[in-house]
Amino acid sequence: MRVIYNEADFTGKASVLALGMFDGVHEAHQALIRRAVALARQMSAQSVVCTFDRHPVSVLFPEKKVRMLLTTQQRLEKIQALGADWALVKPFTRELADMPAEDFLRSFVEGMRAKAVVAGFNYTFGKDAAGNVDMIRSLAGEMGYVPEIVEPVLDHGERVSSTLIRTLLENGQEERAQRLMNLDV
Repeated sequence: MRVIYNEADFTGKASVLALGMFDGVHEAHQALIRRAVALARQMSAQSVVCTFDRHPVSVLFPEKKVRMLLTTQQRLEKIQALGADWALVKPFTRELADMPAEDFLRSFVEGMRAKAVVAGFNYTFGKDAAGNVDMIRSLAGEMGYVPEIVEPVLDHGERVSSTLIRTLLENGQEERAQRLMNLDV
């Protein structure tokens, strides 16, 4: 897997983008990345997992302390194990946070020559989190990609998320948290 830090460094002819923070690369993230990898194979493209170098909350709300579930290196190792061809580790800055949602999406789609965009059902992006899966769907025709939205992954009736895992860890349920973050390849 090749790791890049800017869209301009992507040398593939076409990609399938997996968008998210992927801070835990937990079961729900794994489902999304696997879908992007499979779709890339079907479309004769390369899978690119787009993530950030830090949690957006640390830039948007510096007074809040967000516990990262994995280091960037640990995330990259798990992303690679899931079969991704590339990882884009985008520096999350105030300027990126202030980018209008459509411009944010367009920069990834055009820069990575995306044939498809894969995102979780609750993914948000752009200034004030104005972009969401509805925008991904609505701009697909104009920007020339296939939208692929991944539905929630449930565990004992609860939606698997980084927030759930943080709560489990805070409540001493490390075994369940680890199970949800284990890589099953």
